[in-house]
Amino acid sequence: MLSFYSSPTSLADAALLERFFGPEAEDVWESCNGSWNKIIELAREPRTPAWDALGCAVEILHRGFAEQLAARDTLDSPGLVRQFLGTFFAGRPYEVFVVLYLNARNRLIRAEEAFRGTLTQTSVYPREIVRRALELHAAAVILSHQHPSGASEPSLADELLTQTLKSALALIDVRVLDHLVVAGNSAISFAESGRL
Repeated sequence: MLSFYSSPTSLADAALLERFFGPEAEDVWESCNGSWNKIIELAREPRTPAWDALGCAVEILHRGFAEQLAARDTLDSPGLVRQFLGTFFAGRPYEVFVVLYLNARNRLIRAEEAFRGTLTQTSVYPREIVRRALELHAAAVILSHQHPSGASEPSLADELLTQTLKSALALIDVRVLDHLVVAGNSAISFAESGRL
């Protein structure tokens, strides 16, 4: 396996896992076929204290990105938004629809899993997103969902949903800044691709 890290202090994959699993780290790495996504997926549903600790580490990373987003204008940091969403979706084998609620300065108020679906679809209810935006006094939102299939190209249903949400939120003066479709390490932005 190729290493993407050149630092002399980098640890090998199994050595990183050894911090959580001790001498069983190599077996854990092999049972997950050398996949970090599989490791993260299993950490999201911990069965042992070691898996629970690893799940906490993933959550700490996720919250660190959220803290950085809350401190800056999200429009000035699209890369940070992508990193944040990457940690949010990592290891989830089902589709999740996430809403980032922003204040008037485009800083993160809260990021929430709004709806959870199946491997191929999620039912999204605009009235719930409108209600939550009002509760949080949001001025704008960034929408996102992932395609566990690995295909990042938005579907026609994704485009129609975005327009429906944009219209519903406009009624309460909440702007939709973007909708990102995430698939693995790839993310397509509706704003950047002219779909918004």
